[in-house]
Amino acid sequence: MWRLRLKLKPENQLLGTLAMQHQVSLAGYTFSSVKYKKYLHVTLSGIIFGEAKNKKEFLIGLQNHSEFIEGEIQGDFAIIVLRYPLWSEPVFDPKIIRPTPAIINKNGYHLWDLASFDRRVLEKVIRFVQKNLQGEILSFREENITNISFTSILPELTKNQKTSLELAINKGYYEYPKKITMEELAELQGISYSTYQEHLKKAESKILPFIYKQL
Repeated sequence: MWRLRLKLKPENQLLGTLAMQHQVSLAGYTFSSVKYKKYLHVTLSGIIFGEAKNKKEFLIGLQNHSEFIEGEIQGDFAIIVLRYPLWSEPVFDPKIIRPTPAIINKNGYHLWDLASFDRRVLEKVIRFVQKNLQGEILSFREENITNISFTSILPELTKNQKTSLELAINKGYYEYPKKITMEELAELQGISYSTYQEHLKKAESKILPFIYKQL
């Protein structure tokens, strides 16, 4: 199978632009696309990460945009339908498999991981990106897919685990070099170091490491 990894700038991309504007990160999948008149209606599902105020403003901006068709949002989890121009069809070819969730970080950059048995399908994506989007090819090669990270996009976390994890992400704990220590994070959350460490480690054990290394 052929596998293509891309890093794209937020320009000309609604979700990336809004993520950068409101300082949130996203992780999710494209589930389906259907032609409707002069557009594609694309169904996406994913998680929103960030400060509560920023997430709320992001969702307001998304729902008020002309590309937003409909959606259902529960907490940080969203299923939405967006409108795309027909010329974006190469990205939504049904022959494309997505081994890992697409990531959009708070700087608006998209990280796409696409695979297909047909190399030509991914070559069309590359031509589409080169013509319409700004970005770079991280890798394009033939390799075996050993796992699809689908069911683990949103493991169940307790409230304390989720709070500890979001705090660590937002304060730069997972950046290199780290911008904050675990002791400082515990103090910010108002709990002991050992309690915070327990919450964070349990959360980490449930979440895909790939996702959080990219946020």
